[in-house]
Formats: sequence, C-alpha cells, structure tokens
Amino acid sequence: MNPTDHSHEAEPAPKLSGLIIPFIPTAEELAETERMKRQRPAPEDWTRHLRPVDAPPPDWYKPQPPAPPPAESRPQAEEDDWPEPDEMPVAETASGESSSSSPSSPGGYTHAEPRGGETAPNSPNSPGGCTREHPIPEDSILADYRDFVRQVSELPDGLIVAPILSLCGKLLTPEVTLDFGGLKPLTLYNFMTTPAGLRKGTTFAPAEKIARQLLASEDLLCGNASDSALFDTFEQQPHRLQFEDEGNTILRTWETSSHGREVSARYLKLYDGTPWSQNYLRERKLHEGGGSERTIPQATLSLCIGSTFGVARLDQLEAGSGLRRRFGFYLATERARYIDWPKSLQGKEIGQLADKFRELTHLKGVIGRESFTPEAWGHWRGLQARNRLKCESIPGYTSGEESLLSSLNESPARCLKLAVIFQACRWAKGSITDPYTITQDVLALAERHQNACLDALVELESTGRRLQVEDSAEWLLAQISGDHPAQKSADYTRSDLTRRFAAHAGRHGALTVSRLYGEILPRLIEKGQCRIRSKVGKCITYTFTWE
Repeated sequence: MNPTDHSHEAEPAPKLSGLIIPFIPTAEELAETERMKRQRPAPEDWTRHLRPVDAPPPDWYKPQPPAPPPAESRPQAEEDDWPEPDEMPVAETASGESSSSSPSSPGGYTHAEPRGGETAPNSPNSPGGCTREHPIPEDSILADYRDFVRQVSELPDGLIVAPILSLCGKLLTPEVTLDFGGLKPLTLYNFMTTPAGLRKGTTFAPAEKIARQLLASEDLLCGNASDSALFDTFEQQPHRLQFEDEGNTILRTWETSSHGREVSARYLKLYDGTPWSQNYLRERKLHEGGGSERTIPQATLSLCIGSTFGVARLDQLEAGSGLRRRFGFYLATERARYIDWPKSLQGKEIGQLADKFRELTHLKGVIGRESFTPEAWGHWRGLQARNRLKCESIPGYTSGEESLLSSLNESPARCLKLAVIFQACRWAKGSITDPYTITQDVLALAERHQNACLDALVELESTGRRLQVEDSAEWLLAQISGDHPAQKSADYTRSDLTRRFAAHAGRHGALTVSRLYGEILPRLIEKGQCRIRSKVGKCITYTFTWE
C-alpha cells in the first residue's frame, strides 16, 4: 500500500482535553450513509437554491392530465377552478381517445410530430440541448415559417421562431395594444444563446429577409449608437425592429463604454413604449423661438439578439437586471438536425411567407379584460396565482435567483403578448375569425412557451455558474499547490482556508465563505482533488492533492 494513501486506513483522532474522540467512519457506516442518500426523496422546491452545481434545471411542466373532480363537487368556472400549471388542452378524437398533439384539435397546439424518423424535439434524447419545447400554434403562419426554416437552419425550433416572434411584435405595433395597467405595445425582446459557430446568422437570415420585404429601411435599426443619435433616429420613425445575430459586439459596447451604458438603459424604456424627451441647450439654435426640448410621444423597439454564453448573462451591464426581465431566452448547445445544403432564400417560398405575415399589419384594436372568454379568464387567474407562488418560493439570495425572480415578475405580461401574437398569426392563417378574443387554449400555450423561456434562463445561469465555479476551483488549487512547491498534497483546516482565501468577503468580487464551502470545495471533492480528512468538533481538516 502506498504510504501516502489514507483512504483505507483510519488515523488516530486528535486529543481534546485528554479525551480521544474517534471520527473516521467504518466502511459499513459509509455504505449505510450512501444508501440513505439514495433513498432520500427529491426536494419539492423547484428553485436552484442550494442545489448541486451540475443539477439539471427545474421542469415545471409535466404533461399529465389531472384527474377530474366529481361532477357534483366541481365548482363553476367563475370560481377558483384554475387549471393545473401548463395543463395541455385535450381534444377528443373520432375514436373517443384524447389527443393533445392533433393538428386539428382546438387546444392541441403542441409541436408538430417529427417526420422521417426525426427525434421528437421535446425528447430527452433530442440533440438540440434544450430543456423544454417552445410550443407555437400549429394552425398558424408561425408553424409555416418554422417548417420552412427547418430546411435552412440546424438549430432547434425554439431558436427558429425567436426572430420571427420579434418581427410579429413590430408588425402589430402600434396598431394593436394591450390594456394592462395602461396601454402597452406588443414589443418583444428575445435572446438566442448558443456556443460560437452554431450558425445563429443562418437562423436570423429568413426573418431578416421577410422583414426587409415588409418594412421600410427606416423601420430597421442596427449597430451601436449614442443616446442622442438614437433619439434622432426614433424621431423620424418611432417604432422600429432590430436584429443582432452577432450580439457580442453590441453587448460588449454596453458593458465597457459610457455611451453604451446610457443606451442599454434606454432600451428598457423602448420595450415599454414610454414617451422620450430630450432638452439640450445646443438645440436652441435649431428651433424657432429658442426652444430646446424635443419629445417623442411613444418610442418602441422589438429586438432579437444572438450571442454566445460568455456575455448572455448580462452581468456586467448596469441595466442588466432590467434587460433580463424583459428578454425571453432561447438556448441551445447542439444542433437539432444536419443539413447538407440549406434551402435558398431567393425562391418564391420566402415571398409567400412574407405575404402571410403582411396580413398582421391590417389588424387594429385593443386587447383588454373583456377580450377573455370565461375559460381563459379562469386560466389567467390560475396563471397569476402560480406565478406568485413561484416568486414567493425564491429566496433571492444569489444573483441567479434574483434574475429568475425578476423574469417571473414580467412573465404574466409576456404571456399576454405571446397569446395576442399567437391569435393574430392563427387569424392570418385563416384558422380563426376573431383575432381579438383570448381563448383558454392559446393562453395555456403562451404560458408553456414562456415557461420554456424561463427554463432557458435557469439553464443559462446554471451554465455560467458552473464555468465560474470551475475557474475558481482551478485558481484555488493553483494557489494551494504554489504554497507547497515540493509536495503533491497539503492539509488545510477550515479556519486556515477562510483566513487564506475568504478573509475579505466584503470586498466587491472577493471570494466569499459561502462560495468557498458551498461551491468550490464540493467541486474539487467531486474531481477527486480534495477530501475531508478529519473532523473534530467544529475543526474540519481538508486534504488537497494535485499532480
């Protein structure tokens, strides 16, 4: 046996006041502990608070139809008879069986069935790397667009529809609005996140092609600009669309420059469609009477950005928290399919799609409380209740939890926007005759789509946190090995580690005790580079090893 191997022999416990307290457990005790851990039920809390670093994101939606209550005890729809979270509407087939994915069912707007042996997009073994499907109405022009772009892009369907949803928000703004605590535009901010080289630009291209056929050049916004230059732009056309498939550049500018920080804060107000005023003395010479104030009654922007994981968390932005709240996130780590030769965007198919989306510009109206059917109103009340329960269950101690809490606060309004867009796209397809009425099935579909965006945000935070923990663990081991250049292992007590590496936890960016013992040491233990050697009372000794 290697004399330096302590994994199979017990060491004498240190003495305290003449009393020897044994600590090293026997092999039988260790086996019993592991057995109890495996039998321990999973925690019910769906948040990431105190979850393992590599734990999968939560899955709020489980498509299992709930058992209906007895008919005599079932309350009326006007009472608190709320559907289960993300309940899939079920339609009756000709044989009497229930189907939730039938294209002809009134509520079964799930993902289209895969063709030709493809893997189902929401299958655990699907190659897209998504945590949940982003469903859209199958009887809408959104499904027509998705089916076409599947021949162009190798990314999962959720990322395919992200740019076109932002375009739909622009086409409906400002003629269709939400009366929800004031008139709100249907602007959408979507964020696509993939590793570098996964062809985000190819996925943006069809939506950009359609946008340029439907919109004038002054309707489109691109690149970086100062706040004053943006004002000049929006003064000419106050409702605009922006696609940024290479979003790393603009996000880095927002992080590192003073004018970029000012512009990122402006994007918060462009999402909400608030009035925009400027008052500069230099403007006096440009206006008769010496006036210097300029005002835009309402300025709106629909936005879709694509970036890599490194900047997608928006951590370095002063307005990062507000932007995360407004964005819907779409994430993929792998391709969903392989295309030998992408479909051409110069054929008649892209023009036919553009004609279908042009129909959205003919709609005009206000969606309010009276636009809900009784069933949809009951689902809306349940959606609000579920959202509040989720918000209350998040401790909000970490930046990731605060980010999720902020996004949850915006989720109901975003669900409404998605539901209105879904109905408009169904109307443009000819599937419905009344695009201004919100039904229960489309509202449930919008909730499921938004929950998928929240899943992507959780996964994004988890991925970024894993990378941070991995980097910090490597740094910590390098520091310890540097303190002992002639050794391959070293022992540190908990007090030694705290004094050496977490003595200045109050400083911005410094290593904290909770991160040291809650994330970094567990990661080193998992990699076999650290183990607890002994524990006597509150004194814990760790052994670090390296090559």
